[in-house]
Amino acid sequence: MKKFYNHSGARLGFLILIGSVILSLSLLSGNISHLLQTSILGYPEHEPFDGTVYPIQKVPDWTGLDFEKWDYDYNSLSDSDLIDIPYYYTNQLKVSTDDLQWGDPADDIIRNAKITYSVPYMGNYLLDGIEYAGSHPAVDIKTLEGTPVYVIANGTVIKTSIQTSGFGNHIVIQHNNFPTLDDPNATETIYSSYSHLSNLTVSEGDVVYKGDQIGSVGATGTATTEHLHFQIDNDEAPWHPFWPFTWQDVTDAGLDFFSAINAGLGYDSAIATTINPMKYVQAYLDGDYVPEVVEADSVDADSYVPEEVEEVEEVEIEEEVEEVEEVEEIVEVEEVVADPPVLNFEFEVLPKYYVDQGSGFSVLIRDQYGDEFDGFTGEIVVTSANELVRTKPVILRNIDFDNNGRLTGEFSRMDEGRDKLKIEYEDNVYYSDWFDIIDNGEDISFSDLPESHECYNAVTYLVSEGVVAGYPDGTFQPEKAVSRVEALKFIYEGLKESVSEGNLPFSDVSKEEWYGGYLYTAYSNGVVNGYSDGTFKPTNAVNKAEFYKILFNGMGVDVNPNLEKDPFKDVKADEWFAPFVAYAKELGIIDSDVKYLNADEGMTRGEVAYAIFKLMQIMK
Repeated sequence: MKKFYNHSGARLGFLILIGSVILSLSLLSGNISHLLQTSILGYPEHEPFDGTVYPIQKVPDWTGLDFEKWDYDYNSLSDSDLIDIPYYYTNQLKVSTDDLQWGDPADDIIRNAKITYSVPYMGNYLLDGIEYAGSHPAVDIKTLEGTPVYVIANGTVIKTSIQTSGFGNHIVIQHNNFPTLDDPNATETIYSSYSHLSNLTVSEGDVVYKGDQIGSVGATGTATTEHLHFQIDNDEAPWHPFWPFTWQDVTDAGLDFFSAINAGLGYDSAIATTINPMKYVQAYLDGDYVPEVVEADSVDADSYVPEEVEEVEEVEIEEEVEEVEEVEEIVEVEEVVADPPVLNFEFEVLPKYYVDQGSGFSVLIRDQYGDEFDGFTGEIVVTSANELVRTKPVILRNIDFDNNGRLTGEFSRMDEGRDKLKIEYEDNVYYSDWFDIIDNGEDISFSDLPESHECYNAVTYLVSEGVVAGYPDGTFQPEKAVSRVEALKFIYEGLKESVSEGNLPFSDVSKEEWYGGYLYTAYSNGVVNGYSDGTFKPTNAVNKAEFYKILFNGMGVDVNPNLEKDPFKDVKADEWFAPFVAYAKELGIIDSDVKYLNADEGMTRGEVAYAIFKLMQIMK
């Protein structure tokens, strides 16, 4: 009797994975003769495609599991220790551990998913959960020794191999006339493989049905921990499981195996010959499985959600012995085909640049709904329309963008004139706004600000715009602390806001001072206040907490006061300045990689210049 499996909702989660780096590479074992060629002449045909199931259906509840149980085998756990396998949702897998709180139920869901999918499709061994950041052509599913492994769909077993190295004990199953990942109406032959098994329960030539158990999880071959290396090849792969490089390739590149994966060695070969296995399974899941999806950074889940489930009435089958069996309930699901994601680009460029002074640009990737895009394949080429500027970098790959889908580049050469940036991707062309490149004949340089300084482009641009200036001795002093009134000048000049004069209510300031107009404008607009003793303390250094509040209040921006999580490790969501620094991080004014803000530290001239410069790019 054909088997049918129903799935309950999966929960998502995350935790730093210890010891889950996998060496699933038969080529490294030197045993190429065991690699299977694609022909299976003489094998029996399998049943037609009728949907998919997960290769692993239950995994430990890692965040709730006692640590000593991490070394147990699957059969030693109780039902309460297990959960349905998490949904493979890449926007959650790439969430950093630093952004998660222990004991938070939503964060624990993400931890569980991250720990389960230790290495994502086309990922690396850096445990960052980012697809297309390396050349690992499979998904590694961490679980315990003895966990049942199921065939994802109807097929024919074309290879069973017992090995002490490489992929270890593994199985390859051929699936004929299966829908493609991108088009359910187009068909192809695909090959699912299951590696590092502790035991195999099928043989070559067996016809299997989706949901049949074919083996159990182990750590055989070149593996450092128990896991399933789950891979799907297409018919372009010369053998199965396919691996995108050889030992010779690694040697020629001057790398070791781990760094080769991290560097994306064989990337194009892996993309051409393999399919994202978990996304394929989830695209055609049957049954009443509805994943529990927790949104990450307000991104819509790319989840499969069945619209309608119909029950098929039980029937009776009368056999020769006149015994009546009850047929298992069959659940049919109406096919749901989601619109494929579309890449859109948002450029951040300034309205004008200056020759020989260096500057930069930003590119933000979004999907057709305005949400963060969940990665892309291939390469993006960014150049200029009139060839007056040279961008750095020119070739962009998924790994070049941060977790918010943003890339910040720079111009390595600029000639006078008018130009705009151009992006070419998959036969489409996208343009930025026009900008002017001006040769003002001045060489703006400071003895203490080399071109390699992280604030160089920002400072030289702001000097050209008259926002800031250096000191008479030819220095800029980028590490010098900025006073409260200096910060106001930076902001109002950078935003090109007009200022007005008026009487000031503070005992330690005068409207006749150079800062009088900036301070009066800020005070009258409710941007700043004085102290309880009636002073303003104009020369006190402005700390980071104060600066970002002044910055956004000065812009008249309504910052969302309700945060769902702490924006930095040392800034709690309920602190008075947290919404302002969180918004600065969201806009890229504070680098997304910063984990500790140190809010009480004074802002330096270089930091303020960089913040104003980034803001000018965004507002342009």
